[in-house]
Amino acid sequence: MNWKSVAVAAAAAGLLSFSIGCKSQEKEKEPVVSVQTTPAERAPISQTVTAEAVVFPLEQATVAPKITSTVKRFLVQRGTRVKKGQLLAELENTDLSAAAESSKGDFEQAEATYVTTVGAGLPQQLQKAELDAAAAKSAFEAQQKIYDSRKELLQQGAIPRRDVEAAEVALAHRMG
Repeated sequence: MNWKSVAVAAAAAGLLSFSIGCKSQEKEKEPVVSVQTTPAERAPISQTVTAEAVVFPLEQATVAPKITSTVKRFLVQRGTRVKKGQLLAELENTDLSAAAESSKGDFEQAEATYVTTVGAGLPQQLQKAELDAAAAKSAFEAQQKIYDSRKELLQQGAIPRRDVEAAEVALAHRMG
């Protein structure tokens, strides 16, 4: 054997060992797992689980009135289903009545000013003084009604003391 045939034999052996080493390995067989199934059936609950939890609503709405006032009475309970447009609560209207009286007084003052301006039969300063006195009296009476209603609501526990104190300050301002 000459060296060429030894080299060819060595090359053939190298290629053979390389091809055997590069041959893909057989895939591992996946284990077979057997599972038992049972069809679902309706039956009474056989087990009860008690646990602490927090429940959140799917939808929630914030309700805000167009005016500020104390609530006279609620017409629905918390958590009750309501429909759009349903009346939820009645608000106290005593303060609103006093505000309406105040607006009425302002209107009467403006009307009197108009009459004086158009009529001009009396001296202008006298008319102004009478109008100012009427306006001050009207404003004082309106503020007195607000103060009295808030004082009554405080005694009923419907409003905080600070609202009564604010009405008292406003009344003192009208007096002074």
